[in-house]
Amino acid sequence: MLRNNLFYGWVIVIAGHLLITLDGMVLYSFGIFLPYLNEAFDLSKTVGSSFFSLRCVCMAFSFVFAGKLIDTHDARYITFFGGLTAAFGFFLSAFADSVWELYITYSVMVGIGDGFLYILPVTVISRWFVKKKALAIGIATAGVPVSGLFINPFATWLIESFGYERALIYISILFTTILCSAFLIKSRPEDMNLRPYGEDSEDAAGDTKNSDWSAKEAFSDSSFWLMYIAFFLGFNTFLIIVVNLFNFSIKSGITPLVAAGAPFCIGLGSIFGRIFFSGVMTNILKDTRILFVCYFFQASSIILILYVVEVWSLYLFGFLFGVFYSGWVPMFPTILGRFYGLKSLGIIFGVFGTGFSLAAISGPLISGFLFDLTNSYQKPFVVAMSVSFLTALITLLIKTPTKKIST
Repeated sequence: MLRNNLFYGWVIVIAGHLLITLDGMVLYSFGIFLPYLNEAFDLSKTVGSSFFSLRCVCMAFSFVFAGKLIDTHDARYITFFGGLTAAFGFFLSAFADSVWELYITYSVMVGIGDGFLYILPVTVISRWFVKKKALAIGIATAGVPVSGLFINPFATWLIESFGYERALIYISILFTTILCSAFLIKSRPEDMNLRPYGEDSEDAAGDTKNSDWSAKEAFSDSSFWLMYIAFFLGFNTFLIIVVNLFNFSIKSGITPLVAAGAPFCIGLGSIFGRIFFSGVMTNILKDTRILFVCYFFQASSIILILYVVEVWSLYLFGFLFGVFYSGWVPMFPTILGRFYGLKSLGIIFGVFGTGFSLAAISGPLISGFLFDLTNSYQKPFVVAMSVSFLTALITLLIKTPTKKIST
């Protein structure tokens, strides 16, 4: 306890939230800086987009590496020095004189550093909470949409006021300042002579049905791969929508300023959804059933903009899509911890997280190909909706595994 009053795990949740805002900063700032980098280096859109693809590949490797380290090393230093790699990447990008330098700094360094900023806080929080674990992870991961609300206008203001080079430097300074919250993290409650929150609760009793699994045992379980597929497909849907929603709105006759409100509504809905599903609905539904509800209604919300393209429908869609998309995100680390225990959760979740990196490559590519083929956003959105409905069905196949006892 902290001052015999506040459980220190909640301090780690706040620190985790701040660290995950950095992950959101990396994600959302890319689209702001890209046009200026394209212009400065005379890049085609394809080459410019390849910076993001390479970053995602590096992040996938970083997820696995960070997950393996967190199982055996101090989370504070791993998170700080990992994130510092991304901060230096932003800083050095301001001085890049060639495309290959930009690939190293803006893609490789930022991608590697970013891999440490999501996996590690979520893994540590899973160790600190048994009861209210989903809520704690939901609050922490809400850092992504919170970041999305402020980083776009802030980065735009910096670029317009000082130029993109100085904006990258200022972003790196802000990044490093927030990164210092990593030193509030303690790897395990035992490091402070504490026990996980709610260890004696009914949730804990459910978690002890399976002893800790090794990573190899988890990777041989069919439920792990069903969840991985659901995670991958879910982010394909999300990225198809968020990458194209702004341009879709403009193409439909909405002014740019008004069109920017739809992605903003996704961010607002995401904040609400993470807290609502992880804090309220986990008391009503099983976590695997929450996955079904979120994927099903995420898909259903897309129907709204397939048939009605007005400002009100775009904003309503954005909020609803954000609510249901964000509802399934914190469920996966919660389920992974419940299914496979905490001993190897770092490497297990690290491998699991590569599903996002793969989706970050395939989602935009698929939507771009379909748009070029049809000159319409209708087909990409129909695909996104269909994939989400399919994912909802896949979640019904996820069952609690039973560890085989060796004799």
